[in-house]
Amino acid sequence: MQTKAKGLSSLRKGRIAVPGARYFITVVTKNRCLGLDRFSNWSRLLELAAQNTAVIWALVLMPDHFHALFVLPQETTPGDVVRGLKGPLTVDLRNQNLGWQRNYFEHRLRADEAGEPYLRYMLANPYRAGLVALDARWPFWAITSPNARWFIDKFPKQLPEPEWLAMECPWARESD
Repeated sequence: MQTKAKGLSSLRKGRIAVPGARYFITVVTKNRCLGLDRFSNWSRLLELAAQNTAVIWALVLMPDHFHALFVLPQETTPGDVVRGLKGPLTVDLRNQNLGWQRNYFEHRLRADEAGEPYLRYMLANPYRAGLVALDARWPFWAITSPNARWFIDKFPKQLPEPEWLAMECPWARESD
């Protein structure tokens, strides 16, 4: 007897939205097509982040995806936040022959989990990918909330430390 593939919707079963929790998301272009890293897309993403109901701590825009770290507000889901960021940008992307993958990656940080490794991962992302020299600032990275300004104070040049480039994904830790 053959079992039917359950699909991505089954992965969302049992998920809970925790108001006040921090979430790290990755949203990817359809077929990982390149070209997302344009100043017009970056400006629009920053505008959408400012309008979003979530408190968005940080964003990084890459050629084929973006990451965001945010605090989930009351009476909303991570999917609502993602829709608010990628939905209005869809029309702009169509004019660039780009689109979005249907779903997104989401990781809810535990209450005792530090946000700094996620911010480091986001800042180091374009450098790990070889998109920018270590002594140059990536133009599509920003701390967008006063709640994360401490990170800028700690790293005022907004450049990654060399050891960050070998850093594992913070969510890929061994099971407890």
